[in-house]
Amino acid sequence: MPAPPNGSVTTFATVSIVPSDSPPDAKWAAAEILIPRPSKQFPVPYIYVSNRNKGTPTSTGDSIAIFEHVNRGKPNEGLVLVKQVFTGLQQIRGMEFGSAEQGCEQFLIAGGSVGETGVVMLRRTEGGRNLEIVARNTDAPVLTSFVWI
Repeated sequence: MPAPPNGSVTTFATVSIVPSDSPPDAKWAAAEILIPRPSKQFPVPYIYVSNRNKGTPTSTGDSIAIFEHVNRGKPNEGLVLVKQVFTGLQQIRGMEFGSAEQGCEQFLIAGGSVGETGVVMLRRTEGGRNLEIVARNTDAPVLTSFVWI
């Protein structure tokens, strides 16, 4: 870690983002970490982490791990895995939440960068503890970034 001020972050937890039921020939890598701002609809700031399987693709595709930051400032502070949501995408490279100002905060868009898996639109459910796929576009070209307009 670099010296302060750039290396002044305190580590409070180290957790695996790899799905527990991972195929033996999977090679997982993190792609993106998102922490949407809390809102009336989603008051808990869950942490969403995309997993890219760079090994043999599976029919379930890559996952988005959802974590909760628990016991802030206490000795047992940490991260708890809430859910692994499989997307059907291959090698997620980009994802972005919709804007609360535009009334789209419940939506998350994600895109794969390999094959013809395209883009999925997911909706946060259970207060943000889960995601459900609401739309898929397999005709979209390989995408890695999204902007809500």
